[in-house]
Amino acid sequence: QDSSWLLSWTINRQGQFKEQDKKQVCVWVYSLFTDVPGDYIKKPMKECTGKEITEEWLYHLGVPVEEIPELAEHSAVCVPTMMPYITAFFMPRAKGDRPDVIPDGCVNFAFLGQFAETPRDTIFTTEYSVRTAMEAVYGLLGVDRGVPEVWGSVYDIRELLDSSVKLMDGVSPLEIELPGPLNKLKKPLLKAISGTVIEKLLRDHNILKEGMM
Repeated sequence: QDSSWLLSWTINRQGQFKEQDKKQVCVWVYSLFTDVPGDYIKKPMKECTGKEITEEWLYHLGVPVEEIPELAEHSAVCVPTMMPYITAFFMPRAKGDRPDVIPDGCVNFAFLGQFAETPRDTIFTTEYSVRTAMEAVYGLLGVDRGVPEVWGSVYDIRELLDSSVKLMDGVSPLEIELPGPLNKLKKPLLKAISGTVIEKLLRDHNILKEGMM
């Protein structure tokens, strides 16, 4: 919120590319307001070079101003990319707003990519584009091959338990101090599941750790 460009950035825990040097990180820097001057670089982002975008980012990270030009020039590579329709992915929509990959009755054309409708999958991924292409080719050409199923992680309790721990950097939700009487319920509940398949499930997915019971 302190950025005139409304900058945000993401750094993944793991390497972004297979051959990426372990000493390097790939940073995705985004801006929603590309047509207003920056706070350090007094130009709209859409007119900036990669170096200038890096300088603006370093400024918001709190890097000392006298070090910014040197770091941006020699310690980073920035490739600017305009994505004018990117927020369209996340706009509210209703069934029928996007066409089916192969609309009813169509025999010689199909819709591919992020704005075609395929069940259960999540857009903004390479997989979504590949899946719609597979559906189109297999469907129109009568290829007897199944399109891989979308992994139903949203309904899988094991995935949800794993995610809850990973989101908190390995800390179990049971290690968090809960407000008021909720904290007192922990021990009775843990005692109730002792020796059950629920205890095993929680241990397998790092919700229950040694010494918690």
